[in-house]
Amino acid sequence: MSWEIINEDTLSKIKQQKEFEDQTAKKLTPLYESAKNPLIKLFLHCIILDTMKHSETYQMIIDLNSNALMGKESKGVGKQELASHVTEEASMLKQAEEISEVVKDKKVKQLLINIVEDEKRHHKALKEMLEMLEKESAEWDAYLYDLITGFP
Repeated sequence: MSWEIINEDTLSKIKQQKEFEDQTAKKLTPLYESAKNPLIKLFLHCIILDTMKHSETYQMIIDLNSNALMGKESKGVGKQELASHVTEEASMLKQAEEISEVVKDKKVKQLLINIVEDEKRHHKALKEMLEMLEKESAEWDAYLYDLITGFP
């Protein structure tokens, strides 16, 4: 498996964008910490988390561009710990589904449905990663490369 190398101009833009995302998350954090309204606090927190996720995604692209091998990661991931997280995610998914079924308010229900969808993605990704720990490094790399198309 080989990654398509990004040209230097584009890579420079990606690095600048990553830095911008980092700065934005840092600037929003004090506003989040001082917010009193729970809705504003939640929205700011979601924006900060998404911004941090974007930064990490840019960093992944930068690392892949430098031919970082992801297959080596499988040696450091504890199968037992990952299996425990699969079980926890399954439990969180079940509870989130149960809650979303009884809530009547349409807007709150949609928030809960969004959480359920996230939990489904998390559970599936963790389960598949656990299965991939048994496979060879090249298959692990191919799996992770395919996984990024549906994530984040």
